[in-house]
Amino acid sequence: MGKCQVCKKNESYIRFDRNPLCLDCYNEMMAKQLGVTATSYPEGVAIKDGEGKVHQFRLRKRLDPIGIIMDVEEETEAGYQFREYGELHEDQGDLLLRLLAKAENGMAEDYIKKGEFSNGQTYHSLANDRLAGRIEPSREDHQIPILVVNSKQYSWDEVGRMLMHYEGFQVQMEMVDLSEEIKWKGRESP
Repeated sequence: MGKCQVCKKNESYIRFDRNPLCLDCYNEMMAKQLGVTATSYPEGVAIKDGEGKVHQFRLRKRLDPIGIIMDVEEETEAGYQFREYGELHEDQGDLLLRLLAKAENGMAEDYIKKGEFSNGQTYHSLANDRLAGRIEPSREDHQIPILVVNSKQYSWDEVGRMLMHYEGFQVQMEMVDLSEEIKWKGRESP
């Protein structure tokens, strides 16, 4: 996107009033307008998945008139991504903890297992008869979705081949934010 129009050194991340701004300058401007103090946080974090593998994430926090938006995005192509929303005046440390819990929950289960036939040909199947992932546009054609599962991209053809093991079964599909399943300090997360 280019350099920030305010500090002239950081890469721009957001457009505000037609000006490309870095996240630091944008948050500083929003903090003044909204009367909110942006607490500091680490720029990166490491989180283990359900198998104990460590994943490196970039952490971003954005102050916005609708609230605070905090994201973690794995530093690999098609990696894990998680987002949490908070109120403007809530404890930002609690928001960060909710986001990290959401990421841990979202990475806890391996949905696809890789196997090999006796002739050496590999196949993929659903590990626990369930599948969860994130829908993204294909790099080749932005009109065609792909499914990102456990930090790997799968075409709908590949997903279809995995589902053929269930021929005759019924399918139930829901579009959800899996974090809604997290219980946080005895209450459901917002």
